[in-house]
Amino acid sequence: MALITVGVLFLLRELDVLPDISFWTLLWLALGSWLFVGTMAGNRRGWFWPLTLLAIGGFMLLRDLEVVDQDFAMWPVVVIAIGVSMLMEARSWGRAMEKAQRPSWDFEK
Repeated sequence: MALITVGVLFLLRELDVLPDISFWTLLWLALGSWLFVGTMAGNRRGWFWPLTLLAIGGFMLLRDLEVVDQDFAMWPVVVIAIGVSMLMEARSWGRAMEKAQRPSWDFEK
């Protein structure tokens, strides 16, 4: 699905339907989206890489669309993404620990 999405985005860019977005922006967004969907589906653990890659890709997209100045630094966005991913991992870890501590009742006896 990610490969098809990236292909469609490249095709739309070549047909001048989308503005000129760099290859690296699309790559970061596609990879981050793929990892994010995998994490949401439960196929992977950890929020750090999906959120970091999506933050980098989103910021680069804003720069490509000239919403943000080209001189604007990217490091605050990365720091925010790291903080959000740490919160998400702590939340999911807390849920896993809570589930592990629940008593398992054997009703079949």
